[in-house]
Amino acid sequence: MRALLVYNPNATTTTPAMIDVIAAALGRELKLDVEATKRRQHASYLAAGAVHEGYEIVFALGGDGTMNEVLQGVAATPVRLGIIPGGSTNVWARTLGLPHDPVEATSVLLGKIRRREERIVNLGSANGRYFGFNCGFGFDAEAVRLVERRYRLKRTVKQASFLYCGTLAYFNGYDRKSVIHARIDGVHHDEVLRTAVCTNSNPYTYLGSMPAQLCPDADLDRGLDLLGLTSMSLPRLLRLLRTVLTTVNVDALPFTRLWHDATEIVLEADAPLPWQVDGDFAGETDRLTLRLVERGVTVIA
Repeated sequence: MRALLVYNPNATTTTPAMIDVIAAALGRELKLDVEATKRRQHASYLAAGAVHEGYEIVFALGGDGTMNEVLQGVAATPVRLGIIPGGSTNVWARTLGLPHDPVEATSVLLGKIRRREERIVNLGSANGRYFGFNCGFGFDAEAVRLVERRYRLKRTVKQASFLYCGTLAYFNGYDRKSVIHARIDGVHHDEVLRTAVCTNSNPYTYLGSMPAQLCPDADLDRGLDLLGLTSMSLPRLLRLLRTVLTTVNVDALPFTRLWHDATEIVLEADAPLPWQVDGDFAGETDRLTLRLVERGVTVIA
């Protein structure tokens, strides 16, 4: 079976020795080629090339950003995706039930390949870009942008860097008076949102071992879920953080709006806002179109 291992040499928790161990383990059972990413979006190019050249599996070794780039190349094709967690959070790997340790995850994936265990799951797309687990429009995307500018901080303190950059975004970056309107499956909603997050699965992310359940009912086999905030006051954000880390009752908060199982979501803002997919900053736009991609990718899981 022909496979390609795409790895990010700068991922938060990967080391050259770890990459060698994983490549050796995969190479003992598969006809394996190994490629390191050299720049942004290089993983997408490598994955698309693997599809064109007839590979059967592409492994993504790195963080959620590397996974998302590989996803752009293999989505909507017969090529299977194997996710090996090598970042600080590894949301989708953990959502799929894979171990957080990359060597252990590799062993689990090899066992699943032997048993032919795989799963075809839904994806989302945001302005034409696939995402596996979430897409943020507004505040969380601004935090992601600030994290990406602080690579050393992220590598040192890992997930805590998002809390730090979220604080920076709140006080120095994001316009808390931004106006976002939502149209969901053709129905316009009059409520003014200040920021929004669309999820394809649960959780939205992890803080250490704790899942942040912004959209608790989101499911890889269903439609897209959307959480919008009607207020961005600091006390309410802190209340939201406590709620999503300790309960599944986010919809009980008076400043949240939650929609479940949508096929198409259109978000329009009064000015360009940052957006992110799977924790990867994607730019700014004043209109974000989110669509469900049914049976979008085959994952080894």
